[in-house]
Amino acid sequence: MSVNFQEVTTMFEQLFELTIPYGLFALLFVWLLHTTNKRNELREDQYQDTIKKNQEIISQQAKSFSSLSGDVREIKDILKKEGTLYGGL
Repeated sequence: MSVNFQEVTTMFEQLFELTIPYGLFALLFVWLLHTTNKRNELREDQYQDTIKKNQEIISQQAKSFSSLSGDVREIKDILKKEGTLYGGL
């Protein structure tokens, strides 16, 4: 299979001529796409940091509620033994 270099050259010239009028718009589009992607990456990093911080806080609260739950259980047991829970029933 032989390639006619004249046809290939003509094809690239036609392609180049077609893109010249859109050059500025293509450049602006690429710039806009790039800056938008950069902003999205930064925003995603901020979201990930926020999620990590929230997970740490939730873990701390779960530990606190766990110990609080144990304390409430102990108080209920003491009150049940003394018969003062639920009005002495």
